[in-house]
Amino acid sequence: MAEGTSKMSAISSSSDDPVIRILLMGRKGSGKSSSGNTILRERKFKVHVQQNKHEAENEFVEDFEGKTLIGGKQVHVIACPDLLDPDLNEEQLEELKEQLVSRCAAGLSSVLLVVPLVRNVENEEEILYYIKGLFGPEIQKYIMILFTHRDELDDLGETTEAHLQSNDHADLQQLVNVCGGKFHCFNNKSKSDDQVQELLQKIGGRMEENRGKFCMERMRRRASKEAPDVIFSGESPAKSSELTNVIPERKDQIRLVLLGKTGSGKSATGNTIIGRNVFKSSANSISLTKQCSSKTIERMGKKITVIDTPGLFDNKLSEEEVQTELLKCITYSSPGPHAFIIVIRVGRFTEEEKNTVEHLKEVFGEQIEKYTMIIFTHKDQLDKDNKTIENYLQNADPDLQSLVHSCGRRFFCLNNNSASFPQFKNLMRKIEMMVAENKGYFRNETFEGTEKCIQEIQKMKLHEKMEQLGLAAESQCEETHLFKTHEYITVLVRRLKVTGDEMNTIKELERQGITNIEAVVHVLRATGKQDMCGVQ
Repeated sequence: MAEGTSKMSAISSSSDDPVIRILLMGRKGSGKSSSGNTILRERKFKVHVQQNKHEAENEFVEDFEGKTLIGGKQVHVIACPDLLDPDLNEEQLEELKEQLVSRCAAGLSSVLLVVPLVRNVENEEEILYYIKGLFGPEIQKYIMILFTHRDELDDLGETTEAHLQSNDHADLQQLVNVCGGKFHCFNNKSKSDDQVQELLQKIGGRMEENRGKFCMERMRRRASKEAPDVIFSGESPAKSSELTNVIPERKDQIRLVLLGKTGSGKSATGNTIIGRNVFKSSANSISLTKQCSSKTIERMGKKITVIDTPGLFDNKLSEEEVQTELLKCITYSSPGPHAFIIVIRVGRFTEEEKNTVEHLKEVFGEQIEKYTMIIFTHKDQLDKDNKTIENYLQNADPDLQSLVHSCGRRFFCLNNNSASFPQFKNLMRKIEMMVAENKGYFRNETFEGTEKCIQEIQKMKLHEKMEQLGLAAESQCEETHLFKTHEYITVLVRRLKVTGDEMNTIKELERQGITNIEAVVHVLRATGKQDMCGVQ
């Protein structure tokens, strides 16, 4: 962990410590509030029935913390809102993390990851990763799984152990294994105190093993920013102490360009990959994406950038708009995307979608086929018919089968209405396999020229900023690089976009019967062969 994160120390033994402080973590609907009430033996926490699927728990309120006296010890319970709620914006998330760190500053006896016993695992694995990002790896020794809905297993006449050992619930057993085999079960409808006493005994035993509670000495509040953050378009966390001509390529970076017809589910797919609702999405055929936009997140150790595009190839944009958005797409994904992802809705395959790969090859060259993948959306429709995506493709339009073949049979099926972490993990595994086969990201003359232009503009802007501050170029002063900002994009597009003569060429080609996109491609390829920067 970087400087500023927590320092660990055992501050007291469980037998002497008069306070047991428990942190409840879990997704919405996991049973955190009900479990807190069970521990405290009163309805301290409000059990919220969300009327709106997109209603986020966006603040710590007084009823997110409670305490009681049990067996001569004070028991404090903190019920944390779901920090991975996709509807939390950046400001809300930062505030929640700050408040969580503050409330846990006195130390923690246990962190209970609340998991519904008879529900599908969703983002619980990522919550574990997130907890360690906030508090450091030592917190792992204090994490225990608290299963809820034990009563539903009782109704089925099944034991918890038998339930976990079933092949259908290997994901639950994996969570238990990650937490050292430590778990407990609650029936929050039961009035018995035995389940609470047993839990406290387990927590006490864990504290004995760890020689005390988890303590954060000298923990700075900024440590909460060690956890994954969303970086919005036009922002960059990169800093440099000197002028450089090369932007280093991190091995843990993944840049993805989403392409597809309006209404195919590109923006919703981008939200599933990012894990936050950062792209405007709608279920109808009216596009909410008017321009290219880029979002970046640190997720599971990867810096993932998603470039969402308008429907570039469905003839709803003018030639000028197509050219400008293509250039933005190239710029946002510089020095080159690791994958071009074609998003297609299950049950609908159009003429424009059939020609997508051909359009890409016209713009970027034949080698782009090795970097393409198809994501089919609306997997829930297939689930209703008890079909797999493989079943669907066997009886699909021959043109769709041909498109899948041209992409090297690299495809994945998503249910964006159930944006669970396992979906994300399996998708990233497929993308990383493709990246490994290609030994990196896509490169060609256009991307190389754009990257050269980026570096020159970045260098110029840094020089200008340093001059404004009265600093010499050789100064070691750390200055944030102006990298891929809106101002910079404007400069780049202005330098690369079609001139008046070239626009006349497009119109002449159209008069000869050449389509909009083909005309734009002709000019774009001609532009790409020239010096793409022209910085004096």
